[in-house]
Amino acid sequence: MDRLIAEAGSFLSDAQIRWAVCGGYALDLFLERTIRKHSDIDICVFENDRDTILKYMLKNSWQVYEFRGQGKVRPLDDTTKSNVGRNLMCIKGECELVKFYPGEDPGTLYHQFFHTGISAFNYIEFLFNKNNSNYFVFDEAKKICRDMSKAVLFNGSIPYLAPEIALLYKSSQAEREEYHYDFEQTYPHMSSEQKEWFSQKLDILYPEGHKWRVNM
Repeated sequence: MDRLIAEAGSFLSDAQIRWAVCGGYALDLFLERTIRKHSDIDICVFENDRDTILKYMLKNSWQVYEFRGQGKVRPLDDTTKSNVGRNLMCIKGECELVKFYPGEDPGTLYHQFFHTGISAFNYIEFLFNKNNSNYFVFDEAKKICRDMSKAVLFNGSIPYLAPEIALLYKSSQAEREEYHYDFEQTYPHMSSEQKEWFSQKLDILYPEGHKWRVNM
């Protein structure tokens, strides 16, 4: 297992929240091998744990920033609350992946992210999702959801987002070479049930067709 994911798993095991590795690292955990270099560590979490996550990260000396769109972030501390629907960027110490610049709006900064690849456990993004009872909600409006027992899988003690969901998120940027590579490397190793769920939901999201359909 990748040492950074092992470090993240050890750190988050004390957070008292429901979480799962997502993004490219989730596909690595599913395939049990590294398929490419990753820019950051993405962690899937749920809205009901937002306050707990903020307190935990600040308590452990991480800097926390709330994404505000258009390259802007809002620094958070123990006197501020994070808004529903906003993902969080957390950094610790000297992190070379991101730089900040003064923002035009009070209380905000601009940020620049460098896709050089993460090499130390000093950067996490928390991506907030919805859950309904025992279901992971991908798209509430389109009624795309997955039983939680199938949505979150485990590699040892590390929970990770199932590949069919991770790829569904990546499908919105299928033109990105690295995302297409992720699909090519992962899809053949998914179970028949995972492939069926993925193809059905892909058709719902893209009724006029999707480029990955050619390879399925």
